[in-house]
Amino acid sequence: MTDSRFDTRDRARAALLAGFPAIVLNSLALAAADLVPLATAHGGLLRLLMSWLGGFFTATGLPNLWAAGGLPTPDRPLFQAGFHIVVGLAMAFFYGFAAEPVLRGRPWHKGLHFAAGIWLLNATVILPLTGEGFAGRVHLTLAGMAWFAAAHTLFFVLLAVLYARLREPKKCTGQVE
Repeated sequence: MTDSRFDTRDRARAALLAGFPAIVLNSLALAAADLVPLATAHGGLLRLLMSWLGGFFTATGLPNLWAAGGLPTPDRPLFQAGFHIVVGLAMAFFYGFAAEPVLRGRPWHKGLHFAAGIWLLNATVILPLTGEGFAGRVHLTLAGMAWFAAAHTLFFVLLAVLYARLREPKKCTGQVE
């Protein structure tokens, strides 16, 4: 009988260790689009959350407390980068605890399925709710939409492959330590 605490810890460790390099690579891919320059769907989730929760946060006085602490506001690149990292790591944990156990196939196949599901959610719910239309078509070119999809697919496939590697049972080498 295995202790579920070990599995939970192992999944969390693998999600964190796989999620961090995946979100860094995703961030670099999105930053590369800015160098072209090619607009991609930067910040859709943050804009949506701010439109839904901004009034609540203002009513609580949290933005004043945040500003008094000298912390960056949501319109600043540092805040946006931090938000992107936090969301990426949250996706990694969601993958490790909810998606990976039910998806079938090789790790890269699981990553593609997870990427497609999240892309559909973003394209059909998040971006339309922010006024960007399906997949951001209001302000993005087809090339921008494709780059955005490719950068996020890269994130999810790398996440799935690294996660699987980190969850592999350690192979016995037969050597005595």
